Formats: sequence, structure tokens, C-alpha cells
Amino acid sequence: MERELPEIKIEGTEFIVDVLKEELREKDNPENVMSIELMHYAGERGYSFYYDLNKKNFPDIDRIIEFGLPENTPDIKIPELKSLDPLGMAEKYNISLEEVKAKSDFELSIKPGSLHDLRLNKGILPTLDIAGHTFYVDLEMDKLRPKDDFKSKGINFTEIKDYYDRDKRAYIIPYNPTTHEFQQDDVSAITELPKDIIIVQFPGQYDLDIVGWDRKHGNSLTNQYLEQMHFEARTLPWIETNLIEHIKRNVVEQLQPKEEYIVNEPKDTLYRIPTDTERILPTYKIDGIEFIVDANQLELREKANPKNVISIKDIEELPAEGYKFWFSPKSKSLTKYSEWEAKYIEIPDFVKLDPIGMAKKHNISEDKIAEMDDFKLMVNQDAFDKIANKGILPTIDIAGHTFHIDLFNDRLHPKDDIWSRGIIFSELKHYYSHKDNVFTIPYNQRTHTFQEVSLNVKEIPKDLIVVQIPRKRTLDPIWENKSGNLNSSDYLKKEGVHLHYEAKVIPWHHTRFAETIKKNNSQQVKPEQKPPIKPKPEVNKTVRKSRKM
Repeated sequence: MERELPEIKIEGTEFIVDVLKEELREKDNPENVMSIELMHYAGERGYSFYYDLNKKNFPDIDRIIEFGLPENTPDIKIPELKSLDPLGMAEKYNISLEEVKAKSDFELSIKPGSLHDLRLNKGILPTLDIAGHTFYVDLEMDKLRPKDDFKSKGINFTEIKDYYDRDKRAYIIPYNPTTHEFQQDDVSAITELPKDIIIVQFPGQYDLDIVGWDRKHGNSLTNQYLEQMHFEARTLPWIETNLIEHIKRNVVEQLQPKEEYIVNEPKDTLYRIPTDTERILPTYKIDGIEFIVDANQLELREKANPKNVISIKDIEELPAEGYKFWFSPKSKSLTKYSEWEAKYIEIPDFVKLDPIGMAKKHNISEDKIAEMDDFKLMVNQDAFDKIANKGILPTIDIAGHTFHIDLFNDRLHPKDDIWSRGIIFSELKHYYSHKDNVFTIPYNQRTHTFQEVSLNVKEIPKDLIVVQIPRKRTLDPIWENKSGNLNSSDYLKKEGVHLHYEAKVIPWHHTRFAETIKKNNSQQVKPEQKPPIKPKPEVNKTVRKSRKM
């Protein structure tokens, strides 16, 4: 006799629980079916789903995506099938009721020999192959345990937590194939690609062992898709790591001049002369505070406190005319936009603030100064015209050889040397100092090119010197304006325009590189430094007879 299936009431409607078909059928309308498979399974907490009161079924997903969740769709939660129909589950899996009660729906559904069976019931751990060696993924011990290597401590997940890449959902670590361990080296001291380690990438703990992860964190075991029990780590080519960048940065650091040879040169080329004391200087109000305009020094000084200065070197240019900055009403001085109550201020050109002073400073009549702006006074108009309008490239002298500054092709072209590739800026990105706004590079005087240098050398490289080249914005600000869709004349007042520059040569003995060479030589074992080999002492062959007691 066929048994009567149990029922469950959902929002006033009776549904028949059919564990064999894994569905709920409306009692009064058997064609209205809700599949258990389409519900969200939360382990021992049962199942949940949205329920359309009008349809008495799942809501239309497409309508939810387009219009959002309707008001008449409550979130329904029901127990596991083993609780709704334990007898049916016992019959379905041919086990006792006691076994049904002891397991979850998910555990009951596991097929013998499946990956879930191997992991959950047999306790077999997933494995990970790293560079040819097998590791057991043991989340309970918080590590990857190397197979057949009891001397190795393995790879501890806590130790490599900072090496987890959330975007890639993977660990990327330095690994020693000999010791089968994670090996962390000081990248700030590394000078060449290491020979004893490789960089490997493998999935995170959750992806390596979802069952172990859920157990470790006390999560209910659910019907998560278990696709594999064995994984392979990927060995990354050095080019895909940032180690080469670290090595280059370390080289750059060694090329910098030592502290005792650093000369603090002026950061700008602005034309300044002593303050005019022969006349009363005009004033200009900023947020109601009166400032004296000093055209000779290109600065504004608070009238009530002359030590409070706003200099042109500390404020920004506006594209055409004038300047801008953030002002603090509290300190009556420059500040950052992030400061509370900071005010954005724009002021006119100095020819507008003090036309008489600018006319006197530049020896121009007051009538003529009225037709001018700061750009025409402060920027070399001949140099600007040649570069902006006549297509003449500015030049730079590097150790006696002239280079054309060709930012259109992103390089410095050596004059009268068609065989040289010159100096390509895209290759110098690691050699740029944002602090000093210069490139400090090793330069080959024979080939007229940038040439990388190893930190393991034991003598000064032949034909190489160290030079400092200004940033691209300084070398050709007009081209930088054009490439940024700005007017050719924008932002040139403070930096100026020049037709020729000269690279600064830094002697090797002024750099930290000289100390590196000295260190490399001290580490070299010379033949004469080896301790002399002492002759083996002769063994006395005379046999002594022992005395009897």
C-alpha cells in the first residue's frame, strides 16, 4: 500500500513533500511544482526561497532583475527534507531512521566513491603540486604539508597571509624547491634574480579545500560543487613578478649621490630682485586680509605680519592668466583643500596686481605693460616661438654630446649618431625621482644610450657614467601641454622655456655604488688570503706496551 506523503503549509497553501522527486507539489493543484534544487540550501538550517503569493510558486527571475523584488514575495524558510519526511529519506537511501537523523540532507545525498565521499567520509585531503612536489592541503594544521619530506616545515598559511592576492583569489609566494618551504628574502637588498627560489601561484584555502574551510570556520556543510581534489601551482616567469622592478629600484638607489655630495640647488628659475624700497607697494585683499604685493620677489606678504608670505613658487598657475591656491582663514596662509574651512582663492597676474612694479622690474614703459601679462614677461618669448611655432627641438648636453629632446617619439636623439637608439624615456621609469624631478641613469658614453648595470660588479663599468636628466615636463613643457590638449602657453611662467639644457654628471665615487663595489670585492676570496695548508703530523709508529695492574 502506497504511503501518504507528508505536507507542509506555505503562506496558507498546503504542499505535498515528495523527497523522491525532490519537490513540493501544491495539494489542490498537483501541476504547480517547486523544485528543491532551485531553493537555497543552508545545511542544517534548511532551505530558503522567495515565494510569489499570487503564483504560489517562485517569482519570475527576469522581472526581479528588471523591476526588483515585488512586495508580495516573502522570504520562506523550510526545514531539511530529513526533518519533513524522515521515513521517505530512509527509504530513498535505504538506511535506518537513526542514520537519517544523524546526517544532513547533503551528507545523505553523497554518492559512494564521489569526491565528496572521499573528502567527507574517507577523510582524504586534497593535494597541491608545487614545482613537481606534492603537498597535502591540511587546513586543520594551517599548512601545506610536503609529502615524503619530514624535515621540511612546509608552508604555513598564516605566514603567507600577506601574499594573498584578492583579485586573483590566489597566493603568490617565493618558494624554495629544495627545502619545500616558503622563503622570504629582503627585496630591498636583492641585486639579481635569485637562483634558489621561484615564484609560484596557487588557489586560496577556500578553493583548495571548501570542505576543510567550512569545518574550520564552523559553517554548515552544504552541497557546494566539489570539482577536484588535486591542484597544480603555477610557476611564474620573472617577467610576471615585481622582482625585476625591485632589483632596478635597488640599482637606482645605489646610483644616487651620497649625502655629503648632495647640493640643494634652487628648484625654480624665476627672476627675482630685491624688494623695491623707493615706493609704497600696493596691497591686495585675500578673504578680507590685506597683503602687500612685492612684484620684485613675486610674493604677497601679510601687511600686519610680514613674515607670513605667499610666494609664487608655492601656488599653482591658472591655464591662461592668474594663480590659484587653498587659503586658511585661521592661519591666514596657504593650506590644503582637505583642511576644514579651507577656501579656494584665485588671484590675477602680477602685472595686474602691481603694473608699475612689473614695468620697473622688467624695464618696460607703464603704457606697454598694460597690454602684457605675466606669461609675456616671465617666459622667454624667443625660445617659446622657436619651439611652439617653428618646430625647433630643444637640446640637452650629456657629458659633452648633444641630444635632441624628441618627446613626440618619447626619446632623446643623439646628434650626429644615426646608429644609436638614444635614450628612451619608457625604459627609465624606475630611475625617476619624484622628490627631485630628475632621472638618474647609467649612461654609456660610447653608444650614447642608457645602459642598465648590475650590482654584483667588482669594478666601475667601462664607458659608463652616472648622469641626471630633468623630467620631461621641464625639458619640453610646450610638447607636454600639446599632448595634454592644453594651450601651448599654459603653465609655463614658473618653469620657463629653454632651448638648451645640460645633464648633471655624478662621479662614481660620489655615489653609493662605489661602496657596493668595495663590498663586492671584500667578499671575494683571494688565493693569497686562504690559510696555508699545514702538513699532516707524522704518526709515531712505536707501539707501547701497557702495564699490567
